[in-house]
Amino acid sequence: MEEQVIGVLFTIISNDAIMNILDLLQNRASILLTLSMIAIVMVAFVLSGVLVLPFKRLSVSISNVKNGFFDEFRPENTYVETSQISAAFEELLDRMKLLDDSRQEFVANVSHELKTPLTSMKVLADAIAMQPDAPKELYQEFFKDVTSEIDRENQIITDLLSLVKMDKKAAELNVAPQDINGMLELGLKRLLPLARQKNVELVLECARPVTAEVDEVKLNLVFSNLVENAIKYNRENGSVRVRLDADHQFFTVQVEDNGIGIPEEDLQHIFERFYRVDKSHSREIGGTGLGLAIAKSAVVMHRGTIQVESEMGKGTTFTVQVPLKYTVSQEGA
Repeated sequence: MEEQVIGVLFTIISNDAIMNILDLLQNRASILLTLSMIAIVMVAFVLSGVLVLPFKRLSVSISNVKNGFFDEFRPENTYVETSQISAAFEELLDRMKLLDDSRQEFVANVSHELKTPLTSMKVLADAIAMQPDAPKELYQEFFKDVTSEIDRENQIITDLLSLVKMDKKAAELNVAPQDINGMLELGLKRLLPLARQKNVELVLECARPVTAEVDEVKLNLVFSNLVENAIKYNRENGSVRVRLDADHQFFTVQVEDNGIGIPEEDLQHIFERFYRVDKSHSREIGGTGLGLAIAKSAVVMHRGTIQVESEMGKGTTFTVQVPLKYTVSQEGA
């Protein structure tokens, strides 16, 4: 059955109304977009200020430290990044404080050590000045004591100069192939009179011939200081054994004595400048308290290590390990 058309409906609407509605919607959309952009910018500005604030506080703390107010650093742990920066800076600050304390202590020790011989000489001079009719023998004794104090002052200054040289860059090393066996043999030969005076036996044990690239002068300071201490702080009729060995990369020198030993609580301090285990005994036998500091500095300049083991009443062993070859890559390490 076919469908029949009953009628037709025509609807007419003005295009102006549609255009007006579209313009209104576009205007409102533009206003909303503008307001949204302004709101986003304002929120971003506020948030950026809030987010950057911990970094600003951290920057102020670092600036205070830079200006010398070391106690005004405040760690900032708001973010992971600020926590890491704070931790690294606190570690650096602790090292700075430690270095500053060490510097102040070193200056104080230097002043004390240099003044001590001068004070002794002044006391001696005052004593002799109060006795205008003193006999010749007293004057001779006076000049002998003054000479001894002058020698001590000279030794302190010499050791200080050596230590200053050791503190310079490793580029100052005069490296050349050296016969370590011959170096040790000559060093022990020079110390033989001191060993005989103390009735101490010196023994050199070389496992193999060793040639290494080292600074002969600085390394001689290391071994002479270690052996001399082993003799001085030994017991009557004691012994000092120096052992030399090497592998494909390092050579090792051990200086072992059967002397008085070092207390355990002092072992971690013996390489510090002017540190003395037994101050009264050290003053009696001489020394400046700089020998082991000089030795460690020289070994470190060669990229080596120095270790100590000791037992009271049984003796002490120092172990020095130094690379056989000194290369440019090591210097830059």
